[in-house]
Amino acid sequence: MLFERLAFHASYKGTYGTPETLPATFSRHETFDYGYTGHIFAEYLYRCTDVTSVGIQTDVEGIFWKEGQFDRYHQLQGAATTVRNWDIVVMPTVRFTYLTRPWVRLYSGLGTGVLVALDNQGGAKLAPALNLNWIGMEIGKGNWGGTLELGMLNALINPYHIYQLGSRLLSFSVYYQW
Repeated sequence: MLFERLAFHASYKGTYGTPETLPATFSRHETFDYGYTGHIFAEYLYRCTDVTSVGIQTDVEGIFWKEGQFDRYHQLQGAATTVRNWDIVVMPTVRFTYLTRPWVRLYSGLGTGVLVALDNQGGAKLAPALNLNWIGMEIGKGNWGGTLELGMLNALINPYHIYQLGSRLLSFSVYYQW
């Protein structure tokens, strides 16, 4: 969640050396107590050929914080508001496997779909999403295995409405196949 941590972080803490010189009505809006779920994702793949697989992937992440008004002495005025944002991505995917060995497979993939951004204040937005998987390594034999992927998940409407940019640069997963 590199982009999310850079874009969503606590605001500058308004503490002043001589707060009594500020007007008595001074007030400053701040955000604080940030929390992140990380990306939680699931994928179903159907192997069409030894090289090509198609499927669908879902990805969910949460970003949470509190915000409120602070006076000149940096005392919270009233109750803090809790903000909870959820980004849900659903996208069809395609995977190209170019090396297959008994325990290891190397692949690349692409997914494109939609991100639904929701918050606890009634907001909802849609944005196109694109997942590029430059290289992935699947390790396992039999029903259980795991993957390590280098890629990036992006979802944006324009340069002013970015939901994810370079998210999931490095992904780990555990799977069961039947």
